[in-house]
Amino acid sequence: MPESSVPTRPPEEYLAELRQNGYTVLDNVVGTEALARIREATQSRVKSMDPAPPDFDDRFGVPDIIAWSADACRAVVHPVALWLMRSYLGSEAIRFCHQPAMTVLRPARSLIGQFPASGWHSDYPYHHDVFPDDRWQDDAIYGVQYNICIDAFRADNGATQFIPNSFRQRSLPPRALNQAGTRMGQPPHEHAMQMLAPAGSALIYDSRTWHRACPELNVSGQDRLAILNAVCPAWVRPMSDMARGAEAYRNSNIPAALDERVEAEIHRLCLGETAPAPPGAPEILPKGRVGLAL
Repeated sequence: MPESSVPTRPPEEYLAELRQNGYTVLDNVVGTEALARIREATQSRVKSMDPAPPDFDDRFGVPDIIAWSADACRAVVHPVALWLMRSYLGSEAIRFCHQPAMTVLRPARSLIGQFPASGWHSDYPYHHDVFPDDRWQDDAIYGVQYNICIDAFRADNGATQFIPNSFRQRSLPPRALNQAGTRMGQPPHEHAMQMLAPAGSALIYDSRTWHRACPELNVSGQDRLAILNAVCPAWVRPMSDMARGAEAYRNSNIPAALDERVEAEIHRLCLGETAPAPPGAPEILPKGRVGLAL
C-alpha cells in the first residue's frame, strides 16, 4: 500500500470511535495524485453529460465510476475501510447495495440564505420499503455508509448535516425534522452538526444516523465531489439494480488495470449475488412493497 494511503491511527481506534459515536473519519484513504486523477476524470465525464447538469443549486451523480476510474476502484476497497465495515457489521460477507456513486454538489446560488424543508433520512437499508412496519429493534447492525471525500467536507461547501447519536434511536427520523427548514442550533435542529473531513479521507457512519444533504450551505463557489457507498451484509437485497454498472465494468479496460486483491473485492462488493439470509435474520420485504409510512 503506498504511504499516502496508510491511515494515521491503528484500525482498532477508528472501530472504537465508530462504535461509540456512530461515525468515524478514516484518513488517508486516497492519496493526493489519485485525488487529482479522479477529479480530472470526473470533470471530463460531467462535460460529456447530455443533458448537461445545472451549474448551481444541484446535486447529481456521474454514472458507472468503477468503469472509468481505477483510482476509484482502489479507494472503495481500501483494506482498512473494509476491515472496519466488516468488523462493525459483524460479517465478512458484505456488499455494496448500489454501485459506487460519484456525486457532485454544485455551488449554491439561489439557495444561499434559504432553508429548504425536508431531506432528513436514514440510509439504506433503513428505508420505508425494506423492513416490515419499519421495525428493526434488535441489536444487530444492517448498514453502514462509506463516503469518500474527493474534496474536503467543510462547513462552507455543504458538508452533510447530521444529528449526533441519532443512530441509537433505532427509528426513522421524526416528522418534526422535516416539517420546516433546517436551522442548526434552533429546535428541532438544535443538536444538528456537519460531518467535516479532509480531502482523501472517508466518512464511515452507521446507516441509522439521521442526516441530510444541504446544498444551500455550499457557499464556497466550487463543486464538491464525493463517492458514496451503501454497505450491508451480503444477504440484504440491493437498494437498486446493479446490473448496468457491473456490465459497464466488465466491458471496460479497468479490470485489467487492477491488482488481484482489488479486482476480487470489486467482484465481491459490486458484482456478487445476494446471499441467502442467515438463521435469525429479520424479514426483508421484496422490492416494491412498502413498510409502515411515518
